[in-house]
Amino acid sequence: MRRKLDWLLLLLALGAAAYEAYTHRAELRRLTHLIRVKAAPCSVPITYSLGSVDERFGISTETLSGELKEAETIWNEPARRTLFEYVQSSGDVTINLVYDRRQAAADTLKAAGIRTNQNRGSYGDLKTRYDALSARVESEQAAHDTRVAFYTNNKSAYESQVKHWNEVGGAPAAVYRRIRAQKAALAREFAAVKSFENALNSDIDTLNALATTLNQLIVELNLNVAQYNRTGAAMGVFEQGLYRRVNGVQTIDIYEYSDHRQLVRVLAHELGHALGLGHVSEAGAIMYKMNTGNSLAAMDADVAELNKACRR
Repeated sequence: MRRKLDWLLLLLALGAAAYEAYTHRAELRRLTHLIRVKAAPCSVPITYSLGSVDERFGISTETLSGELKEAETIWNEPARRTLFEYVQSSGDVTINLVYDRRQAAADTLKAAGIRTNQNRGSYGDLKTRYDALSARVESEQAAHDTRVAFYTNNKSAYESQVKHWNEVGGAPAAVYRRIRAQKAALAREFAAVKSFENALNSDIDTLNALATTLNQLIVELNLNVAQYNRTGAAMGVFEQGLYRRVNGVQTIDIYEYSDHRQLVRVLAHELGHALGLGHVSEAGAIMYKMNTGNSLAAMDADVAELNKACRR
């Protein structure tokens, strides 16, 4: 009897284990894959999936997938093997495009015809633009305030006249015609004030975008200058992209890029971190701390870091 009970308990335990394995097979596959990756780096591809892609980037998932393929190639070619593999869901790494003030600033500057690069020369050019635009905005703001005050006084005078003549039963014909002319003049004045205000707000948006981008360059270039403390401009630490691994969950968030080349490079940079690559000191390299290069190929420092991570 005892022997039968032992067999029954064993069968129940095996059944429970089988049920757990079946219901959590995705997690078990991922865990097995991660163990293989850690035990033999670069021996099996790291899988990735697309997460959320903010529509304000104006990029389709098909286009983004193409950019990711180019980013993969940057590492696959020197490794002479497939290091990454796209899967529709539940990949080792989830890639998101997160739209915030960084990309909003880049889009605003791009619309204004202002190009930016991550170097001291670009910082100096943007600072010159910022100083000139800041002075113009200050002048425009003062002019706008004067125009608004003038319009407000005229509107108040018009409304007082209308109230007076309404209270006494109506205005004489000549006075009525004058009041009508004043009303039309007020409408034209209001339209002019709104047009001026729209132009001013556009300049303020560009000024804030310049401040945000300058703050980003100050941090990235480690410049010994104060950040621009403007309402509407972001301050603090900025990154175009960020690879995270928290409690075994890996994500890549892309925050900002200006064109196809820069997007491919920042994707390759973060995928490099997913492989275990650190930053390199060679300016212009994919794994340099800033996205300052133009090449879509791994440089010598990148390859050395790749070989180190793959233990070759």
